[in-house]
Amino acid sequence: MILDKLALYDLIVINSIIFLIVLFLVFRWFFEEVRDICKRPEGIIKFVQIAFILLSWGCFLFILAYFAIKPEETNVLHIFLTIIVGFLGSILGIFFSRDALDRLEKKVKTRGTNMFNQTEFLEEVEQLIKENMELKEKLGELS
Repeated sequence: MILDKLALYDLIVINSIIFLIVLFLVFRWFFEEVRDICKRPEGIIKFVQIAFILLSWGCFLFILAYFAIKPEETNVLHIFLTIIVGFLGSILGIFFSRDALDRLEKKVKTRGTNMFNQTEFLEEVEQLIKENMELKEKLGELS
């Protein structure tokens, strides 16, 4: 096979190139998703939610890897920090629950509807003012 004939240095270079290509595709997908999420009014809240969830997962995986590498150094502080990360995840889950995001979306839609109604009202008022001025001009010409 071709890979059997390559030196270790060549394998490292090939693997690095493949890794960079995959990393580029993942970053591209990630940023497209972030842009898509942030286009919606509640998107910023969802983006912050994703960031906090990824942060808590990262902390958990870091602590898990640390305990797996050095199990003899586990003490009360490490267990306490693990519990804090768990509580952080629970709090974030409650704060960014689906109900909270639905309420936020409803609030944004009602504000948009109110602004649309106000715009229609102002257009109608403008039309009435124009009609009133035209009537005044006609009355001024008749007198």
